[in-house]
Order: sequence, then structure tokens, then C-alpha cells
Amino acid sequence: MKNLFPLLAISAFALVAFNCKSNKETVSATPDVKKEVKTSEQTEPQMLASIERTACYGQCPMYKATFMDNGEVKYVGKRFVEKIGTYRTLLSADEVLLIQENIIEYKYFSLDSLYPTPISDFPSCITEARLNGKLKKVIDRRNPPDNLKAFEKFLDGLLEGKELEKVSDETNYDTKQK
Repeated sequence: MKNLFPLLAISAFALVAFNCKSNKETVSATPDVKKEVKTSEQTEPQMLASIERTACYGQCPMYKATFMDNGEVKYVGKRFVEKIGTYRTLLSADEVLLIQENIIEYKYFSLDSLYPTPISDFPSCITEARLNGKLKKVIDRRNPPDNLKAFEKFLDGLLEGKELEKVSDETNYDTKQK
């Protein structure tokens, strides 16, 4: 009987250890891209990527779209765009994964932080990306490399065909609206 107790204790411990799972699961899409499944214990969603188009002396579209790692998208249209105000929509898990893959494919983290121009009338395209603990911001004023142009076009294209739900008339990019 004395020998049975340690054997039962070890068996119970092993059963608990093998049946308990972490509260976070990691799904690997490619060797460099990991998608974390969110749990209720996890912090707020993080910005995955964003694109902002700035003013010029003419009628350049002014807006910002922020893509979160949980699929939420916040779009703020300011001027010379069809939708003025703050809007939201959702991306599918595949679209979120595609953003992560394109950050890597377009070598976003190897880009320069600024592609300048001496001409003051040129609008800027400001992009940001966060992946695997890295954060980068790139300001494109003129003559960016092809991979940055492609990344900008990709981010803009994510909103095509999406139904945007109006949240408010607010056009301030920094306002926290859900």
C-alpha cells in the first residue's frame, strides 16, 4: 500500500501536466510569421499595420486606415475621399495573416524610414508595421522603391469592397473610438 501512494501521486501529476494547455496557442503560417490566438487574459489588440495619406496644395485624398492584429480596422477620412469621418470594419483571419506575410515579403523592416523630396506640395504616404516585436514607420514623400509602392497598394486594396460602418463624424486620427 505504501508503494501505491507514490505511484498514484506521480500518475495524477503526469495526467494533469499533459492535459493542461497554455492559454495561448501559436499557429505558424510560415517560418517567419506567427499568429497568436487571443485569449481573454491577453492585452488589448495591437496595431499590425497602418497607411496614412497626407495633404497637398491640391485635392489629394487625406485618410488613415489602421489594421489591428485581431482583424479590426479603423478608417478615418478627412478630405477629398468618399467617406468623411470615422468608420470601422473587420478583416478575416486570412487577411490578417496576409498582412503579416506581406510585411515580410515586401521586406518592410529593411526599408529606409524616409524617402524625401524637396518639393513641398507633394503629399506623403506614411505606413507603419508591427510584427514579432518590431515596429517601423516609413514616410514616403517621393520615389520610393518598388516594394514600398507595392506594400502601400496592398494596404489600400484591403479596404476595397469592404462595408465600412460609420462610428462618428470625428476626423481626428488619434481619437480612440471603438
